[in-house]
Amino acid sequence: MHHRALGRTGIRVSEISFGAWVIGTDMYGAHDRERDIALIRTALDLGINTFDTADMYGDGLSEKILGEALRGYDVNVFTKVGYEVGKLINGRHVQNFSVSYIINAVRESFNRLGRRITLLQLHNPPINVIRDKELHRALLRLVEEGYVEHLGVALGPETNVLNEGLAAIDEGYESIMFVFNVLEQEPGKSLMRRGVEESVGLITRVPHASNVLTSKQEINFGPSDHRNLRSRNWLVKALGFTNTRIKPIAQSLGMDLETLAIKYVLSYPVSTVMVTATNAEELMKYVGTADSDYLSDGVIKTLENLYEEFTKSISND
Repeated sequence: MHHRALGRTGIRVSEISFGAWVIGTDMYGAHDRERDIALIRTALDLGINTFDTADMYGDGLSEKILGEALRGYDVNVFTKVGYEVGKLINGRHVQNFSVSYIINAVRESFNRLGRRITLLQLHNPPINVIRDKELHRALLRLVEEGYVEHLGVALGPETNVLNEGLAAIDEGYESIMFVFNVLEQEPGKSLMRRGVEESVGLITRVPHASNVLTSKQEINFGPSDHRNLRSRNWLVKALGFTNTRIKPIAQSLGMDLETLAIKYVLSYPVSTVMVTATNAEELMKYVGTADSDYLSDGVIKTLENLYEEFTKSISND
């Protein structure tokens, strides 16, 4: 496994990181504790040293299982706060970024994980929260008290991501997490340019565009599946475009879609790719793509042009 710098933090993260939203939740299929622990152990065996979760995943269960499975291992554990654990309105978690709530949430995450949090991220905060200096000062105090090592922002949902990401960089947060893949290249590339200038950690997620850039291409998700939040129209159009325009490129390179998707992201100056794997076979495949043999400038340019073509076709509908 190769490693990259997480911006100016001094942390070295594995190029492939483990997205623990599959742990302790039904967001990506049925939850099974033994399977979850086995998957985490597989990630460790494969050389993954960076794991990302959130307090609201399974209402704390993801953190508990991750903390149990990683006890005694010298790895990076990221988590996110900003949604009220255990509180749902119309089936969805409610955000709360008040200083008192966030301080308490961080301490509870610390206890569930059983270790200091390597990177604490605000979870999908609006721009006014990102610019809240009182909140930032409170987070810095948590660093001083030893609960947290570094601070970042996980951007989303995909509404005002560019401005939110730029605000996070301006406010001095040390990392940003954002969607970036062949079919969703912006605002990721714009954020990368600014992030590199400011030595900010660049954590990418959703490299496979919610299964579109995979061999199975299953886009009929259950009601509790996180991917069900995607626009159905976008998924259908993305699937058709992938099979007619992107898949032939992968085949010409002797790759499947999963491999092309991750190699594309790692061809940019990102810190790490956060993957979603629901079994050991998927995880081994994803890790195998991180071999330093990434895409040529010519292939990158072709995929950038195809992205422009795809976005135009979507906007013209």
